[in-house]
Amino acid sequence: MKIINSTFDLKDKINASLGRETRVEWNKRKLDEYFIYLRGLEFQGLDGILDEAVFLWESGLYKQFMLSYEPSFKVATERVFTEEEALKNRLLSLAREYLSPSGARTVSLKITDQNVFKSLHNMIETAYFFNYQSSFIWNDILNIYFGGLPERLILGLEKFDEFSHTPQPTNEFFQKLAKTQITQKDTYDLNQKMFFLLMHIEDTIFGHNFGDFNEEYRPTEGHFIRLLAGCSAAHNNREFTAPEDIIMAYKTFFKLIKTDITVYKAPQSIIDSIPEFTGYLVCDKCGVSHGLGPDDSPEDYSDVCDCGGHLVYKDSI
Repeated sequence: MKIINSTFDLKDKINASLGRETRVEWNKRKLDEYFIYLRGLEFQGLDGILDEAVFLWESGLYKQFMLSYEPSFKVATERVFTEEEALKNRLLSLAREYLSPSGARTVSLKITDQNVFKSLHNMIETAYFFNYQSSFIWNDILNIYFGGLPERLILGLEKFDEFSHTPQPTNEFFQKLAKTQITQKDTYDLNQKMFFLLMHIEDTIFGHNFGDFNEEYRPTEGHFIRLLAGCSAAHNNREFTAPEDIIMAYKTFFKLIKTDITVYKAPQSIIDSIPEFTGYLVCDKCGVSHGLGPDDSPEDYSDVCDCGGHLVYKDSI
């Protein structure tokens, strides 16, 4: 990254000395062009989300949110969900059943597929850390997946904080969501222009230094907007997302950044049924590990793995 930055810096110095446009000047020009273009579109609510984008940028909230995306110290627990545990989450189960796996067809048609859906929990995790600012313990992971916010977002969108109880997704909703796609010219254009607007805001904030994490963050944010827009379209019985769906997606996303989502907690029944592991039995031959809950003891299990290797108890892996 330092080599790349040095190359950019050298080019900027050369361009500046020759009276040419530097990267910073180019980025500012492109940012102004996107703002002017988008301000000229006559979509209801668009000016509002552009104003909100400026507020989040100038207040520093957008910067801090992006920096919360993937800090190396974010997760302190080594515990992950087993497949059986993950499928206790009805939302994940329905997404797996109805949304197509990502492939050439879904990508080319910009269909809401499983890869797009994955962005939901990635962005909620980012928002959670943004508010929490401490390494996650296991209960935090349970809150993110079972606290009800994912359901609130896809079913309530901008009004996700107005439910008195967690809403429940239906098969019918996911059947509609699976058909949504961004292919209409005006919708695709708006989505692309907003994507690039925020990209240039990021470049203004971080300069050359945002590139290493931007490679993952920017596509994830883009998929999150597509997912929310697809949900908006599905609620309105549309297969093709419309400009108002893109605007609703950004309203929801920007509100998420400003909301303390740590108030959404997993129910005690989930905490009790999916406990943190207190240790692991690890095969010294194949490396497969078996997590032990608080009520488990190594003596309760055979010390021989299915592969014939020996299972060794470890506090962590």
